Amino acid sequence: MRVLLVDDEGSLLLTLAANLELEGFEVVVAESGERALEIAAKQPFDLVLSDIRMPGMSGVELFQRIRQREPEMPVVLMTAFALEELVDQALSQGAFMVLPKPFSIEQVVAALLHAARRPLVLVVDGAEAEATARALSTAGVAARAVDGDEEEVLEAAREGRIDVCVVPLVPEREGAATLVRRLLAIEPALTFLAVSGRNVPDLVQRMAAVRAFACVRTPVEIAALARLVGRARAAQRGFDAPPSMRAHS
Repeated sequence: MRVLLVDDEGSLLLTLAANLELEGFEVVVAESGERALEIAAKQPFDLVLSDIRMPGMSGVELFQRIRQREPEMPVVLMTAFALEELVDQALSQGAFMVLPKPFSIEQVVAALLHAARRPLVLVVDGAEAEATARALSTAGVAARAVDGDEEEVLEAAREGRIDVCVVPLVPEREGAATLVRRLLAIEPALTFLAVSGRNVPDLVQRMAAVRAFACVRTPVEIAALARLVGRARAAQRGFDAPPSMRAHS
């Protein structure tokens, strides 16, 4: 697996590169976004791991430029600073995840292997499932929609490329928790984002019942959903504690 590693801090760059090579990655390093673009134009890579805060071209701008050339290239970003605006911008545009520094080499390896699989977001049922999946894909987050057929949903999970599942949270429909349990039996690491069309009194309990990472209210705002997907993926790798059970508009 070939990784383009980008960071302006030379000592960290060399240390991280050496550790990734010990883990079996082939690593090419660049100390700036500009240099990374030059290298990426000449060599193929499986994914990119870049710091966000760098002199000149930021990691977010580098991600945007790479996305223009190779829309399906997974880009994992990292930062030691609370750059919430830049982080949100990158995630809403399809960056795979953002890793907070400091981190262990085991965490980074797990994150990169996960990104290299190029997993999908599964959007389940709901009137807007197809439109939501298309919009996520357009935003750079690979997604697939399935209708209310439970076996079709389970088969999608068995294929092994699903890591985040968007499920409807409808008061009059009680099957969501059962479906979640069956999905978790197939893929225990799945993360769920619940979609609710209204404020129901027992929303928090229902979210807990389906082990939801967060709840998105309809109409779904795609940039917000894309950000939640990226944050959920980071949480899967132990980088970020799941948010409190609250609804996201």
